[in-house]
Amino acid sequence: MLFVCSYAVMTFTQPLAAQAQDPPKATYRIAMNQDSFFGFYPTVYGAFRINDKIDATAYGIFWTTPSFGTGGGGGLWTEAGGGVNLKTFDGKWTFTPQLGILNGRLLSNGSFPMAFEGIVPNITSNVNTDRFEGEFYMGRYTSLRSGRVSGPNNTLVPAGVQNNFLHWWINGGVKASKNFSIGVHYESLGSNPSAGPSSSVYRWLGPYVQANMSDGFSLRFSAGPDILDRAPTDGTGSFYKLSAIYTFSK
Repeated sequence: MLFVCSYAVMTFTQPLAAQAQDPPKATYRIAMNQDSFFGFYPTVYGAFRINDKIDATAYGIFWTTPSFGTGGGGGLWTEAGGGVNLKTFDGKWTFTPQLGILNGRLLSNGSFPMAFEGIVPNITSNVNTDRFEGEFYMGRYTSLRSGRVSGPNNTLVPAGVQNNFLHWWINGGVKASKNFSIGVHYESLGSNPSAGPSSSVYRWLGPYVQANMSDGFSLRFSAGPDILDRAPTDGTGSFYKLSAIYTFSK
């Protein structure tokens, strides 16, 4: 009843033609992700309209892999940040530079989770036309604090080494129909970006398929081999990722 009353007031005070022309004030995206390396990690994203070309953005990632944290409540790694979304070519091509804050122990490398253990400057670029789609992402996960580990005589001492990562991917595909697209995904994670390719944790390459099952809801599955030159017995021979994404505007 409240929704009906609110809608009635809005239609009474504003002409229908004007409503149809007004762009949404905000766009939201909720994604449920799971892959063979990072495990399960829901993400949330909001873009809040400033003008026709610029949005303010905010995002969060709920990392749930147990090895990324420890302590009371699991000390799970938690990422939050924001930035701007820049739109070109009638919104078909976007650039989104953002800065994220990391909380946990994955970067600080200690025995206990820490708030503000690191930062992740990152950028995402998307192309979305009637026939083609594509995305590029790069993030530099950089530690800011040294974790604490057990030392002699029941003391805590700084961890000797912190962890930094360069994570990036690129994918692109063709929209075979309104409800189906297919493409290729390449993704790389390096444990020490300054050391070059030799420090790679993985380099994945494989196809993806995506189903757009209704307005705003899509399901994408990617899979393929780890193309690093490794022995076949080390358990890193393939990757897979499933994303269920719901996007809506208000």
